[in-house]
Amino acid sequence: MDKEIIKFPFGPASVKQLTADGAQAIAVVNTLTIVDGVTTEATGNRTINLTLDDEIETGSRLVFKLKTNDTETTAFGTNITGATITGVAGKTKTVEAVYDGSGFVVVGTAGQID
Repeated sequence: MDKEIIKFPFGPASVKQLTADGAQAIAVVNTLTIVDGVTTEATGNRTINLTLDDEIETGSRLVFKLKTNDTETTAFGTNITGATITGVAGKTKTVEAVYDGSGFVVVGTAGQID
């Protein structure tokens, strides 16, 4: 996948940017990945699909920050399981997912932070 990296906590967390809509392909190689869905807010529905590095460790985490223009949704697809998140116009929601050895599982419900 990516070049050899020094994984979190000894190196920085990875940051992945989402586009405004459609299928989102995210390669996960680090033990902590921040998924930025705020810099480009959603203007359509998004589906998160993950590609996992062969050496991804159990307990690795994804932290999602998601902002929507209206009531767009974020659904979880390949290698991640969780309830679909429905946005609120102009608001940011966060949620975390943890790798259980076979795929990522969303932990809890998305919380609105603004």
